[in-house]
Amino acid sequence: MNEILKQRIVGAIVITALAAIFVPMLFDDPVPGVENLSNELSLPQEPEEHMQPLLETIPKTSAQILSKPVPAQVDLQSENIKQAVKETNLKSWVIQIGSFSQEQNANEFRDKLRKNKFTAYVDSVATKQGTLYRLRVGPELDEKRAQKTQQQLEAQYKVKTLLVAE
Repeated sequence: MNEILKQRIVGAIVITALAAIFVPMLFDDPVPGVENLSNELSLPQEPEEHMQPLLETIPKTSAQILSKPVPAQVDLQSENIKQAVKETNLKSWVIQIGSFSQEQNANEFRDKLRKNKFTAYVDSVATKQGTLYRLRVGPELDEKRAQKTQQQLEAQYKVKTLLVAE
């Protein structure tokens, strides 16, 4: 068969298929059962409380502003303040499961820990021998809970762990 004739027949089939798909869309009625919906917005109701008493307490003149008491100045260098800041310093505890030379091994063990609901992560440390990948669980703010988790990990996975304060 002639090549040009083949191309014309293929073209006619494609045009006929497209016409069969799109022409009915032009003449069909809209989809039955679907109504024209409009989005109606309504304004929220006015609050029942009136803000007038609050507005009355706002100073309106410079004399009213100057008559307000000045906040007390705090001496941050006093020994009592320094001691209070030291006492509120928080420590967090992490349990180091091990150090791996291969990142893939650390990630596989991490995934196993995560499946058992431990918050495990891997961080890397550069050393003279190369990069080490530390597998850790935590952090935990309570040292006793961290120790309990450490014991659970050692019993469950038969590994020697290290409790580290951060």
